[in-house]
Amino acid sequence: VVVLPLHCRAEIDGASQRVRVCDGAYQIVFDEPVAVGKQSTPTPSGQFFALELLQPSNPGGAYGPYAFTLSAYSDVYQTFGSGDGAVGMHGTNESSSIGQSASHGCVRLQNAAIQQLSNMLPLDTPVFIR
Repeated sequence: VVVLPLHCRAEIDGASQRVRVCDGAYQIVFDEPVAVGKQSTPTPSGQFFALELLQPSNPGGAYGPYAFTLSAYSDVYQTFGSGDGAVGMHGTNESSSIGQSASHGCVRLQNAAIQQLSNMLPLDTPVFIR
């Protein structure tokens, strides 16, 4: 086991529908509105981490220009699309959904926000969802 210092963390608050990223000194360096899961397909809560960063082939599509796969899994879906029920944090082509409970469990951000986050959130960063 290798223990490394924590340089940042992401916190997603489903009630306020915001994602905040704090640096190692717990100063907020990123604060943006998000869309979270609908009541029937909620975003799971708990302590997770950023597992991988994907760059979809269509940046104007449903997942925007970037998508983080999180270590979180849906409580509703065992599979989704062509993959397992992993929860992501990604851009969207439905910007009107931001600030709503509108997703299938993923966390949606404006495309400009996920673009910015892709440059500042290292893989393995802790992601706390409440």
